[in-house]
Formats: sequence, structure tokens, C-alpha cells
Amino acid sequence: MIVAVAVTTLGVFCVALITQLFGYRTGGTIVIPVLAVYTLKNVLMLPIFLFSTVIAYLGLSIAKQRTLIYGRDELLLAMALGSGIPLIILIVLGAFISEALRTVVFIGSILPGLAAYNYHQVKPEFRTRDLLTTSLLFIGLILLGWVLITPGLSRSIGTLAPPVLYTTTADVAVFKSASVSVELRPGILSRPVAVTLFLIGILLSERIRGRYGVRTGLMAMALLAIYALVNAWLIGLYLLVIVVAYAGLKTVHYGTLLYGRVLIAVSVVTALLVVVPLVLALPIQRGLSAYFVAILAGVNAYSWHVTAPRKRVLFFPLQIGAFLILLMVTQVGQLIEPTVAPALFGLPGFFACAVVVVVCAAFVEWRTVDLPDQERIFEASILSGGGDA
Repeated sequence: MIVAVAVTTLGVFCVALITQLFGYRTGGTIVIPVLAVYTLKNVLMLPIFLFSTVIAYLGLSIAKQRTLIYGRDELLLAMALGSGIPLIILIVLGAFISEALRTVVFIGSILPGLAAYNYHQVKPEFRTRDLLTTSLLFIGLILLGWVLITPGLSRSIGTLAPPVLYTTTADVAVFKSASVSVELRPGILSRPVAVTLFLIGILLSERIRGRYGVRTGLMAMALLAIYALVNAWLIGLYLLVIVVAYAGLKTVHYGTLLYGRVLIAVSVVTALLVVVPLVLALPIQRGLSAYFVAILAGVNAYSWHVTAPRKRVLFFPLQIGAFLILLMVTQVGQLIEPTVAPALFGLPGFFACAVVVVVCAAFVEWRTVDLPDQERIFEASILSGGGDA
């Protein structure tokens, strides 16, 4: 995990620097650093990513030419198109590929859509230079990982924290005879259940954003709901890291003129630097899960920051409510089919979650001031001939 965090931290820092100096998007704040880690773990992730990104880019181009799609709808469409290829590969070839590759492809399926969307946002005259810069950054991160994954370091940092790039399922570690023997953890949820959970999470996130104007993360709460089934410490880790990342982001924001994507990078880097000592102190064995919890916490700390000041008090109640709803979905699945989830907290726990969801929803509604209906305002205005006109 230490090597994965080192590669990602340096990558996110470089993305922030490139964005600040040249304005390039490099595929997104986390896309290339995470892709580098995935490629070091399984080299097949790179061709899958490239092919899926091309499909997502072409599909988004056609949609923009033939429809009025714009803004966030572009992002959602690009993610849907980019995720399609990896998920089809899992469905068609799932029986012939290893569990480790299935996990990497499944979680990494969001990367092509993000990259395609960001590349679309670059002005045409800068796309070649942006792509070249992105490629050089990726090559540099791969070389860094190659240098850090060695038999000598495997006996120190390879076992100091939960191994991610030193396991027997990591291609570079195996190729360089640097892998360490550890007990491989089984998958948490079956693929159909996980896909269903992610879809519900996206719909829930978009509903919350549309109703309350608060970002809870497209897939963040769904991932946390999955992680909660195997280790509750990961939820505590998320809460602690997001607070620290938020404090770090605020400190940089107040002391500089940095904003936007650069602040996202600051938040993610802070979260990654904090998570390693916490993982060493907590009983957490799933290094890849802790790695993603840190990234989610960093991104959501920025979402918390950009939420309107009067609505920031709604951020955690909405996240808690969404998280518990998705956790309840896994429990319903477990009740219907006992093998779909590794943990069942029973009906008392289920109803306790439902009560907390109701309390969170009631609090949020109490603190929310509804805007006047725009159609009724227009009908009553002199512009439409209504009212006293």
C-alpha cells in the first residue's frame, strides 16, 4: 500500500502543478495516478482503459453533435459509455479471468468515462499537448512504481502495511520476483449485486444533488456501504480522513489563491498522506480498500468545501442517510439470498438504520428552504399576462 500511495500522491501533485501552470486537465485529477497503480497491479488494465476511453470519447462526441446535452449530463453519459466496455468484459469473460483482475477492472471502470469527459473539455488546439503531457506523466509514474517494487524493498515496506502492489496478484511484483506471500481476501459482493448498488448510489446521489444542491459523490457511498460489510474500521477511517483532508484544504485555500481542480488535488494528497499511519495503527487488512477510502475522503472533502455555507450542515446527514440506505439494500439482498453479502446485522439493525435515515431526512428537510415554483412565478408575472397585468 505504501508504494501505491507514493505513486498516487506524486501523480496527483504533478496533476495539480500541471493544471496550475499550463491549465491542462491530464484526464482528471485522479485518473492517471490511479491508472498507473492499476497498471502496476495488472498490465491488462491499460489496454482496457484505452479502448474504453476511445469508445466513451466517440460516443460523447456523437451525443454532443446530435443532442443538446451539456454539463453534468455529459459526465454521466461519458461514465456510462466508459464503464460499458469493462463491465461487458466481466460478463462475457468473467469465468476465464482471475478474481484480482475482475476486482481491478470493476472498480477501475469509472476511469475511462472521467478521462473522456475531461479530454472533451479541453480546447481543440490544446488537446495534442494535453495528451502528450498526460502520456509522459503516466510513463513517469510507471517508472517510479517499477523502481520502488524490488525484492529488497519487499522485505521492508512490502510487509509494513497491507500489500497492494507486492501481492502475488500484482504483475510487476511477480515479474521482478518481489511479491510477498499473503492471504488473498475474497470478493465482498457478487458482481450483479455490486453493479445494482452502484446504480442505486448514482441515482440517489443525483437526486440529492438536484433536490438539495449538495454533492455526496457518485459512487462514494456505495463503495463505503460495500466496505462496511467486511470492516467497520474503514468507515471510521473515512470519517477521520475526510475531516483532516478538509482542514488541510481549508488551510491552503485561506493562505493562497488556489481553487478548483488544484484544491481537489490538495485534498486528495492530504488524505493519502494521512491514511498510511492510520492504517498501520488500525486493524485494517484490505490495503486496496483503505487506499480507495482515502481517495473518496479527499474528493468528498472538496465537495464539502464547495457546498454553499448555509448547506454545509446538511453534508454529513445526507451522506449518512445515503450510506445507510445503500447498506440496507445489501441487507435486503442478503435476506433474499443469504450468499450475496458477507454480513447480516438482522432486523433490529435494519430498523435502526431506517430510523436514522428518517431522522437525517427530517433534519435536512427542516433546514431546507424551498425556492418558489418558477412556473407559478411566470404565470403570475406581467411577462405572461398574468396577475394584475
